[in-house]
Formats: sequence, structure tokens, C-alpha cells
Amino acid sequence: MTLGTGTEAALITDITFWVIAISSIVAAIAVVQLRDLFRAALFLVVSFAGIAGLFILLRAEFLAIVQIVIYVGAISVLLLFAVLTTRDVSHGNPSNKLRIPAAILALGLLIIYHISVVFQPWAYYIYFIQSAQPVESIWLAMGLINIWRIPLLFIISGMGVCFSMRRRNWKELLKDRAKRILLPLIFGSFFIVPISGYLYQEFNNLDTMYLPNGGHLWFLGNIFIYVLVLCPIFFVLKRNPDNLLLRCCNWVLKFPAALYLFTIPFIIEAELVAPPQGFASYANTPHGFWLGLLAFLTGFIFISLGDVFWRAVERIKIIALGIAIPLFLVRMIVFQFGGPLFLTVIESWIWLFAVFGFGSTYLNRPTSALAYLSKAVYPAYILHMIFLNLSASFILSKPTSVDMVTYVIYVEADSPAQKAGLIVGDQVSNPEVLKFAENSSALLNVTRKVTTLDITLVPDGDGYTGVHFSPIPYFVPIFSPSDTTAFNAFIHFILVNILTLSGCLLAYEYFVKRIGWFRPLFGVKNT
Repeated sequence: MTLGTGTEAALITDITFWVIAISSIVAAIAVVQLRDLFRAALFLVVSFAGIAGLFILLRAEFLAIVQIVIYVGAISVLLLFAVLTTRDVSHGNPSNKLRIPAAILALGLLIIYHISVVFQPWAYYIYFIQSAQPVESIWLAMGLINIWRIPLLFIISGMGVCFSMRRRNWKELLKDRAKRILLPLIFGSFFIVPISGYLYQEFNNLDTMYLPNGGHLWFLGNIFIYVLVLCPIFFVLKRNPDNLLLRCCNWVLKFPAALYLFTIPFIIEAELVAPPQGFASYANTPHGFWLGLLAFLTGFIFISLGDVFWRAVERIKIIALGIAIPLFLVRMIVFQFGGPLFLTVIESWIWLFAVFGFGSTYLNRPTSALAYLSKAVYPAYILHMIFLNLSASFILSKPTSVDMVTYVIYVEADSPAQKAGLIVGDQVSNPEVLKFAENSSALLNVTRKVTTLDITLVPDGDGYTGVHFSPIPYFVPIFSPSDTTAFNAFIHFILVNILTLSGCLLAYEYFVKRIGWFRPLFGVKNT
């Protein structure tokens, strides 16, 4: 019997209610009883998530999404980051402890982000397993973090290099980065990513083949290139700590609002390099490479500045958060997660300053949970696509067939293309579209899932149409109309999260951690 109908569905709903209700109550009690702030904050997240689950059972999906976006996705993350990413005040210097929880946050967000992609209607565009019933409302939370999750990762990587250089020469640094970054990238490209690709092919009933590629590990190659390119500059700065660059930065940051000057190179980069698909198109794009390079260098500079940077972000954290939330609402409501690139860059960095500012303000002792996650999160990220595809294959309905399309349309907001009725993901059925010129009108034969429509596209006075074509083949899954429901999709989303994260941690605990020759392949040091 299909979940969501009949007596079986009622029983499952009752069980789900009591599990969520009891978990929420226990978590709420733990919040006020535990003395450890880290664990209390984690139980607060569980309590908030439980309330969202109750809203879903009441068919109040909008309230559930608001609960997830505002309380689970924003407030709880900031609280966790504030508790964990702190300075060691007793020593009076920024501690390496800041980088570790930040890395946990960045990689953890990436894993959850990828799980969320499965439940988006465009998942197949980036070769993800796709749910029969998309849950587009999850994009509210994804859209909140999407513009700063990758910059945060590259900033942290730059910070990590700065810390590593304090006890290594350039040869030792390159050797260490090769072991920690290059070796996992090579291993993952030939073994981890092909396995996840095989699971994707099996789910969609495609011909299986061995396809070595970087996949979700693309950023590791970027980071290693950054280390090679910037290593000479970094060691010059290290040998001359009183250099002109750091002196200028120190002087500028006497005025905390001057932090926003760091956004200028990123605005220039976005305006010159960002693709039509949007600012968040990072993976394997020139935009992702140059953005990462700038963020990597910026992270190194931030750590080199020491207390000057931390004092600056501490002083502006409240203002930054107060500005970031309205900017997000404007981007979501007015621009439909698009909008001017310069405004997107500014919002991205305001979120980053808020996160670093709150993290630097609060003090907490290291915990066993933090120590464990700091070692587990990197191998978990390398492995997570395998467990994500396994979980999705086990829980989700498989497509009845798969269509292949060659040309996919990308449409810019408020463009003539959008006003003509085109949407992102429309598929061109006529290959002659490649001859289309943006300064002339054209009749497009467009296929939208199962409906074919003819659209006459006329440019505006400047010859602008706002339509771009991607000539990459896509496999479009076709599902039975009765495969699933929106209610079931929320349950599936929760289950895929639980199974994916549990599988990653179990694999780390019983394989990576305990098998000596496994550890270097996942960037874990042998002790």
C-alpha cells in the first residue's frame, strides 16, 4: 500500500507523531538541563526540527518551512557557530580552534545541501538522483546559504594554510597539502565518484559505465592549485610580517565598517566572470575558480591580521545580521533568488561577517563531540555521495523511463525570454536553435516535460533576450503520476538525511578510522 493512504498510512502517521513529539520534548528538557553549551545547542536544533515536523503532520507546510529556514537554518546555525568558533581569550591570540568548527560547519552544510538537491525539480541538470515529488520549498533554506557556503569553505582553507605555515617550510607545506588534498582527490576521482555515478545510472536505468571524474570533490583541485600558485606570496608575507599589505589592512580595519571594502574584488570578479546561470554556479566554472582564489587569499590575510580582524567582525556582527536578513528577503521575494550580482556579493559577505563575528564573541571549552567531528567531517564529505545515492535509491521511487535532451534553456529574470513564458529548464526540440541570434526575433519549439509549445521570442530595444542555451545532454527522469505525494516527500527528505549522515559516520568509525592504509586516502593523518 502506498504511504499516505488507508489504515497503514494512519498507523504510520500516528507513530511518526509520537516519535517527533517525544523527541522534541526530550530535546527541550535537555536544552535547559545540560551544562555543556555545545550539546545544549544541538538539542535546541532537534527541538526546532521536531516542531517543524509537527507542522508537516498538520499539513502546515509553509509554517514548517519558516521554522526550518528561520530557526533551524539560520538562528540555530549561528548559535552553534557562536558557541564553537571562538577565540582562546586566555592566551590572548586567535586560536586554531576557530578554523576547525568552521570547517565542520562548511562541509556539513555542503552535505545537507547536496541532499536537498535531490528534492529539487532541476536535480537531473547536475546529474543528481531526483525525487518523483520535488519539495521546492526546501530551496528557501538552500537559498539562504547558497551564496556563502562555498566562499566560506575557501576562506577556511586559506586560514588553514596560514596556520600550517607557522610550523612548516614551503617544502613541508606542499608535502602536507599533497597528502591531505591531492591524494584524496585522486582516490576519490577514480573510486568514490565513479561508484556514486554507477548508483545514479542504476537508479535511472541507464547504461552503466566507469566514469572517473572529480565530481563533488572539484574544489579540492582548486585548493591545491591555489596553494601552488600563492605559496611564494604567502612565505614572502610570512618572512616580512610588517609588509605594506598587512599594514594597510591593519590601518583600514581601525574602522570596522571598512571590512566591506574586502567585497570590492569579489564584486568585480562576479560582474566579469559569473555565468548567466547565476552567482552560485561554482563547480567547474571559471567563476568558481576565481572566486575561490580570492576567498582563499582573503582567508589567509584575515588570519595574518590576528586580533585586528576578530575585533572588527565582533563590533559589526549585530549590524551585519540585521542587514543580511532583509537582503535575503529581498533576494528571495523581489528577485526570486536572482538579482544584481553586486547585491548578491554584498549579502554573501555580510552573512560571512555575521557568522565570524558571532563565532568570535563567545567562548567555549573544546568538547569530545567537536574533536570527533573535526576528524570525521572530511572523510564523511568525500564519502557522502555514495551514501546519498544509496539512501535515495532505497527510499525513492525509480523513474518509469528516462528521456534525453540535448539543449536546455536558461532564462534570466525580468528578461524578454521570461516575459514570453520561458522558464529555466525548458528544452529545445529543434537543433536549429543554435543559429538563433540575440539581436533578432525567433520562433522556438520548446518542450516542457510532456507539453510542446511554440514561443516567439522578440528582443528588447537593446537587442537583449535573456535566453541562453546549454548544449549538454541531460537525462530527464519520467515518473508515474501516482509515485508519491508532497507529504511523503517531506518524510523521504528526512529519511535520506538520516541514512546519509549515519552511513558516512559509520563508514568513518569502522573503516576509515580503524584501517591504517585507508586513512591517508581520506585525508586523515596516521597517528
